[in-house]
Amino acid sequence: VMLYAADLKLGFNDLTKEQKVEIVDEIIHLLRLEKAMDTECSRLSGGELKRLSIAQELVDNPPVLFLDEPTTGLDDASSWMCVELLKRIASGGRTVICSIHTPSAKIFEMFNTVYVVANGQCVYSGEGQNIVPYMEAVGLRCPKTYNPADFSKSFPMNLMNF
Repeated sequence: VMLYAADLKLGFNDLTKEQKVEIVDEIIHLLRLEKAMDTECSRLSGGELKRLSIAQELVDNPPVLFLDEPTTGLDDASSWMCVELLKRIASGGRTVICSIHTPSAKIFEMFNTVYVVANGQCVYSGEGQNIVPYMEAVGLRCPKTYNPADFSKSFPMNLMNF
Protein backbone atom coordinates (compact mmCIF):
# COMPACT_ATOMS: atom_id res chain seq x y z
CA VAL A 1 0.00 0.00 0.00
CA MET A 2 2.77 2.43 0.88
CA LEU A 3 4.59 1.93 -2.42
CA TYR A 4 1.34 2.59 -4.30
CA ALA A 5 0.94 5.79 -2.29
CA ALA A 6 4.54 6.72 -3.12
CA ASP A 7 3.92 6.17 -6.83
CA LEU A 8 0.74 8.25 -6.78
CA LYS A 9 2.04 11.09 -4.62
CA LEU A 10 5.62 11.25 -5.86
CA GLY A 11 5.00 10.50 -9.51
CA PHE A 12 6.12 7.61 -11.63
CA ASN A 13 9.17 9.21 -13.22
CA ASP A 14 10.54 11.67 -10.66
CA LEU A 15 12.22 9.21 -8.27
CA THR A 16 13.67 5.75 -8.66
CA LYS A 17 11.96 2.78 -7.03
CA GLU A 18 14.89 2.56 -4.60
CA GLN A 19 14.41 6.19 -3.55
CA LYS A 20 10.69 5.59 -2.98
CA VAL A 21 11.43 2.44 -0.95
CA GLU A 22 13.84 4.48 1.19
CA ILE A 23 11.16 7.14 1.83
CA VAL A 24 8.56 4.47 2.66
CA ASP A 25 10.96 2.63 4.99
CA GLU A 26 11.73 5.86 6.86
CA ILE A 27 8.01 6.56 7.37
CA ILE A 28 7.33 2.98 8.45
CA HIS A 29 10.11 3.27 11.02
CA LEU A 30 8.88 6.70 12.21
CA LEU A 31 5.37 5.35 12.78
CA ARG A 32 6.56 2.06 14.26
CA LEU A 33 4.91 -0.10 11.62
CA GLU A 34 7.82 -2.49 11.04
CA LYS A 35 5.99 -5.51 12.48
CA ALA A 36 3.00 -4.86 10.22
CA MET A 37 4.99 -4.27 7.02
CA ASP A 38 4.00 -7.54 5.36
CA THR A 39 0.50 -7.77 6.84
CA GLU A 40 -2.60 -7.44 4.69
CA CYS A 41 -4.57 -4.31 5.49
CA SER A 42 -7.61 -6.40 6.45
CA ARG A 43 -5.53 -8.01 9.22
CA LEU A 44 -4.16 -4.79 10.76
CA SER A 45 -5.33 -3.63 14.18
CA GLY A 46 -7.24 -0.36 14.54
CA GLY A 47 -4.12 1.43 15.73
CA GLU A 48 -2.05 0.07 12.87
CA LEU A 49 -4.70 1.16 10.36
CA LYS A 50 -4.68 4.69 11.80
CA ARG A 51 -0.90 4.82 11.60
CA LEU A 52 -0.98 3.46 8.04
CA SER A 53 -3.42 6.22 7.11
CA ILE A 54 -1.09 8.81 8.62
CA ALA A 55 1.89 7.18 6.87
CA GLN A 56 0.19 7.58 3.50
CA GLU A 57 -0.27 11.28 4.19
CA LEU A 58 3.44 11.65 5.00
CA VAL A 59 4.73 10.18 1.72
CA ASP A 60 5.07 13.51 -0.05
CA ASN A 61 6.54 15.20 3.05
CA PRO A 62 3.87 17.86 3.62
CA PRO A 63 4.88 20.80 5.84
CA VAL A 64 1.39 20.78 7.39
CA LEU A 65 -0.52 17.64 8.26
CA PHE A 66 -4.29 17.96 8.79
CA LEU A 67 -5.94 14.99 10.50
CA ASP A 68 -9.62 14.66 11.35
CA GLU A 69 -10.11 12.65 14.53
CA PRO A 70 -7.06 10.38 14.29
CA THR A 71 -7.93 8.69 17.61
CA THR A 72 -11.59 7.89 16.92
CA GLY A 73 -12.31 4.20 17.42
CA LEU A 74 -9.06 3.53 19.25
CA ASP A 75 -8.73 2.39 22.85
CA ASP A 76 -6.92 4.64 25.32
CA ALA A 77 -3.51 3.00 24.84
CA SER A 78 -3.71 3.12 21.04
CA SER A 79 -4.97 6.71 21.16
CA TRP A 80 -2.05 7.71 23.38
CA MET A 81 0.41 6.00 21.02
CA CYS A 82 -1.13 7.73 18.00
CA VAL A 83 -0.90 11.18 19.60
CA GLU A 84 2.63 10.46 20.84
CA LEU A 85 3.64 9.61 17.26
CA LEU A 86 1.98 12.79 15.97
CA LYS A 87 3.96 14.73 18.55
CA ARG A 88 7.16 13.10 17.26
CA ILE A 89 6.21 14.09 13.72
CA ALA A 90 5.64 17.67 14.89
CA SER A 91 8.97 17.74 16.71
CA GLY A 92 10.58 16.81 13.38
CA GLY A 93 9.54 20.14 11.90
CA ARG A 94 6.04 19.54 10.57
CA THR A 95 2.93 21.31 11.75
CA VAL A 96 0.32 18.78 12.86
CA ILE A 97 -3.27 19.99 13.14
CA CYS A 98 -5.93 17.56 14.24
CA SER A 99 -9.42 17.60 15.60
CA ILE A 100 -9.95 15.43 18.64
CA HIS A 101 -13.30 15.57 20.35
CA THR A 102 -13.03 15.28 24.13
CA PRO A 103 -9.58 13.69 24.48
CA SER A 104 -8.62 11.99 27.72
CA ALA A 105 -6.79 14.17 30.24
CA LYS A 106 -3.58 12.24 29.50
CA ILE A 107 -3.85 13.00 25.78
CA PHE A 108 -4.97 16.59 26.37
CA GLU A 109 -1.71 17.26 28.25
CA MET A 110 0.33 16.21 25.19
CA PHE A 111 -0.82 19.08 22.96
CA ASN A 112 1.33 22.16 22.52
CA THR A 113 -1.54 24.38 21.41
CA VAL A 114 -5.25 23.92 22.01
CA TYR A 115 -8.02 25.59 20.05
CA VAL A 116 -11.39 25.11 21.74
CA VAL A 117 -14.50 25.59 19.64
CA ALA A 118 -18.03 25.93 21.01
CA ASN A 119 -21.02 26.46 18.72
CA GLY A 120 -18.67 27.05 15.79
CA GLN A 121 -16.69 29.82 17.46
CA CYS A 122 -13.28 29.91 19.14
CA VAL A 123 -13.61 30.20 22.90
CA TYR A 124 -9.95 29.53 23.71
CA SER A 125 -6.67 29.41 21.83
CA GLY A 126 -3.37 28.81 23.58
CA GLU A 127 -1.37 26.32 25.57
CA GLY A 128 -3.36 23.44 26.99
CA GLN A 129 -1.90 23.98 30.45
CA ASN A 130 -3.38 27.50 30.52
CA ILE A 131 -6.98 26.60 29.78
CA VAL A 132 -7.94 25.97 33.43
CA PRO A 133 -6.57 29.35 34.63
CA TYR A 134 -8.30 31.01 31.67
CA MET A 135 -11.62 29.40 32.55
CA GLU A 136 -11.21 30.54 36.16
CA ALA A 137 -10.51 34.10 34.95
CA VAL A 138 -13.86 34.12 33.14
CA GLY A 139 -15.73 32.69 36.13
CA LEU A 140 -15.66 28.94 35.43
CA ARG A 141 -13.98 26.75 38.02
CA CYS A 142 -12.82 23.37 36.76
CA PRO A 143 -12.67 20.83 39.62
CA LYS A 144 -9.15 19.43 40.16
CA THR A 145 -10.20 15.89 39.29
CA TYR A 146 -12.03 16.92 36.12
CA ASN A 147 -10.65 16.62 32.60
CA PRO A 148 -10.23 20.17 31.19
CA ALA A 149 -11.24 18.87 27.75
CA ASP A 150 -14.60 17.76 29.16
CA PHE A 151 -15.05 20.89 31.24
CA SER A 152 -14.30 23.28 28.38
CA LYS A 153 -17.62 22.21 26.84
CA SER A 154 -19.32 24.33 29.49
CA PHE A 155 -18.26 27.71 28.02
CA PRO A 156 -21.37 29.89 27.85
CA MET A 157 -21.99 31.75 24.59
CA ASN A 158 -21.41 35.21 26.09
CA LEU A 159 -17.74 34.34 26.74
CA MET A 160 -17.04 34.20 23.03
CA ASN A 161 -16.82 37.95 22.59
CA PHE A 162 -13.09 38.67 22.34
